[in-house]
Amino acid sequence: MTSVMERLGIEHIPESMRHGKTMYQFTLWFASNLTVADYALGPILYTLGLPIPWLALALALGNVLGGLLVGLLAAMGPTYGYPQIMISRAAYGRVGNLPFAITNWVSTLGWFSVNAIIGGYIINYVDPRIPLYAAILITVITQFIIALFGYDIIHRSEYILSIVLGIMFAVSLALSLTKPHLLSAYLRTATFNPFNFAIALATVFSYIMSWGPYASDYSRYLPENTSRARVIAYATLGGLLASLWSEVVGFAVAAATGNTSGLPTVLVQFMGSYGFAYAVIAVAALFLGALAANVLNIYTNSLSALAIYNKARRWQALVAGAIVGTLMAVLGGLNFVGYYEGFLLFLDYWITPWIGILLVMFYVYRIRDWRLVEDSPRVIWRALLAYVIGLLISVPFMNLYAATGGLVPYVGPIANALGGADISYFISFIAASITYLILMRGKERGAILK
Repeated sequence: MTSVMERLGIEHIPESMRHGKTMYQFTLWFASNLTVADYALGPILYTLGLPIPWLALALALGNVLGGLLVGLLAAMGPTYGYPQIMISRAAYGRVGNLPFAITNWVSTLGWFSVNAIIGGYIINYVDPRIPLYAAILITVITQFIIALFGYDIIHRSEYILSIVLGIMFAVSLALSLTKPHLLSAYLRTATFNPFNFAIALATVFSYIMSWGPYASDYSRYLPENTSRARVIAYATLGGLLASLWSEVVGFAVAAATGNTSGLPTVLVQFMGSYGFAYAVIAVAALFLGALAANVLNIYTNSLSALAIYNKARRWQALVAGAIVGTLMAVLGGLNFVGYYEGFLLFLDYWITPWIGILLVMFYVYRIRDWRLVEDSPRVIWRALLAYVIGLLISVPFMNLYAATGGLVPYVGPIANALGGADISYFISFIAASITYLILMRGKERGAILK
């Protein structure tokens, strides 16, 4: 460990400062996915009414695919020694990468505000005398302090939280499974619908995949010779196991209570019916889960801000993000479910084609020289063209009406034919990756960077 307070921001991590164990990739992604934001997907899946085998398939596929993307990106951290959004410069260029840095700054603020709302709801529920805006502020301050200390303290905190949250969610799952007879009504009406299956798969995938732009932020201090396979395995397994676990708990509680709102108070009320001690466990699990996820949100937000404007200091970027994110949380808290679901789907549009090109660059063309982050051209036009083409091809598959909560009245013709299922993120990922491969075919490695 170099110091208690992290000194670096988006700079390259020199070999002399490299440290850490790959195991902490598992605990970090495990803790950050045992959250009520993930738990809230369970009730959404419950309303789709799929037979259990088909629901299990959607859960498994969505979490494995999304978790694997995070793992593949996390493995870039030790090689490059830069945050994920800075590594993106090697693919898109210094100026060409700016739109992605800006969009990631907005996305991380959105996730930060979602989890701040969750933490605020929990505090307000425990003591209604505390107004929601004040409860949100208390939540933000707690998360801000950990993020301020930076990389090492974040990993230590997530390690502890992975154990504590693992125990608490195990209790939640055990209680929810004590009433299996309540599933009988669900099972009687459950029917397979390919459109609902597509919605379930996309919903599960979209949550865990959205961690992709964060991945290398939390692996960049590992020694450069760290096994990529181990990083991929630990990060993938940590995220997918926790996400799957949280969603199963959410589904089971929805079945046990008949309440599909996804609000965190439903879990507290359900566990509280078994005794006061269980209610305390639920409150602690929900608050700590929001803490585990939101520390990552505000930390990555500060790195994205520095990628946009590198003359600021990390603490200044943290303060700015916390202020803006808190304001978003206070406004979004008035309609938690609509705010959360709309944001969850909307943010996916930019991420998947961006990831596709980044993975092809690193794993197919083996562009792995960390100096390219600072020395890349201003704009790498072929990569940007591939990104735009991938995004445009996916437009007919988009359901912007659902993604924006009705604000944008657009449903693509293919999405409409699929009963409203939005699978555009899969399409854009595949289309952007293939287009990038075609544009770069036969090029010398140096030509890829022009």
